[in-house]
Amino acid sequence: MTASDAPSDASTAEALTGDSGLAAIALRGGAHAAVLDRHRLDFCCGGRRTLAEACDAAGIDVAQVLTELSSTVTARSALPEPPSDWNDRPLPEIIDHIVDGHHAYTRAAIARLGPLTEKVVARHGAGHPELLRVATAFFQLAADLAPHMAREENVLFPYIRALASPGARPAPPPFQTVRNPVSMMMMQHDRAAELLGEIRTASRDFATPDDACGSYTALYSGLRELRLDLLTHVSLENNVLFPRAIALEK
Repeated sequence: MTASDAPSDASTAEALTGDSGLAAIALRGGAHAAVLDRHRLDFCCGGRRTLAEACDAAGIDVAQVLTELSSTVTARSALPEPPSDWNDRPLPEIIDHIVDGHHAYTRAAIARLGPLTEKVVARHGAGHPELLRVATAFFQLAADLAPHMAREENVLFPYIRALASPGARPAPPPFQTVRNPVSMMMMQHDRAAELLGEIRTASRDFATPDDACGSYTALYSGLRELRLDLLTHVSLENNVLFPRAIALEK
């Protein structure tokens, strides 16, 4: 998006209402996702709910959340605008963004945080038994995500690319319909969200204790960042890529 195409701060703020979908808000950019996550509003697996519906269910003042979201727009006005509505982007472009951005980030973060988790547990685990819960959930998440991302990149995404090719008539896939792998991927997304929730709960929302060393602080900071990126990544698949792929196959 060029500077001339980018919406103004005012128009962006005005576009946010109680009727805005959680996924659409989160996919505006990381700062928007962070506001929703801070209020524990599920823009990932529950991304199709409106902001008003989610706030009502959680007992949160929707006006306060809208104020924070609008303030976020103003605070980030000097930065490049996020991409235009992902629903307007070609499916191959979305896949490239997921693979080159989110998948690459996830693999790098897991490779970095794995040894750091082991180090912090070895040093602080006796005094902070909650670290074992954090580590157990993290390593299970890492084990689940490696084959999950590989299946997307090697099986599902190539078929979606073929569907999106102009005039293409891809051969019937071995999984019969795109709905079958999508259903499996979304079930695995639900499990990932559960593990991220366990990490957040066990770490007391990533709050470091008074005796935390630099490694302890770096671990929790890294886990917080991984959580937010992964939820945004899953939201883009669940709420944009997969529904559009199913509609296109029809």
